Amino acid sequence: MRTPLLKLILATVLMIAFGATGASAYEVGDVVEDFTLTDLDENLVSLSDEAGQIIVLNFFTTWCIGCNEEAEHLQNDIWLGYADENVTVIAIDIQEQLSLVQGWAQAMGVTYPIWLTPDWDLFQIFPEAQALPYNAILDGNLEIRYAAMGFDLLAITTMIDVLLEEDVTPATKSTMGKVKALYRP
Repeated sequence: MRTPLLKLILATVLMIAFGATGASAYEVGDVVEDFTLTDLDENLVSLSDEAGQIIVLNFFTTWCIGCNEEAEHLQNDIWLGYADENVTVIAIDIQEQLSLVQGWAQAMGVTYPIWLTPDWDLFQIFPEAQALPYNAILDGNLEIRYAAMGFDLLAITTMIDVLLEEDVTPATKSTMGKVKALYRP
């Protein structure tokens, strides 16, 4: 049961069993609407608070083998590896108890932000969201620039590097209607 194909099949079966149909509302290139969840300290956190940064949005569960394997890379290669850049990781645990996820984060040595969602609804609206692990990359304007099941460190870091080179000025409330020219490949 350690082969990637069997892991993917098991994750897909579990997703279907828990109601995740893979019917997405978003496509790559769409801007994600704001949402609010709770973090591991039970604070309310909103996606809009992270606007202006490149966001690696990671959906996971503690029981997902692939999710556990990617956590080390998210921690070391992305969260710490891009610490001096305008990049953040936000992991969203799906439908698990706070204490369980807190214990998992401590055991895994995870220090990047973890948010909790009570159901599969948010996950289901992302493109290609059919199984875990799942990662999406949002630019400073919260536009989806990458979305994929599984974890591909090279693809993720390549997209981050492209976005860092673009130096896109995020649209904010402080622009007060000024038009900003945004480069989009």
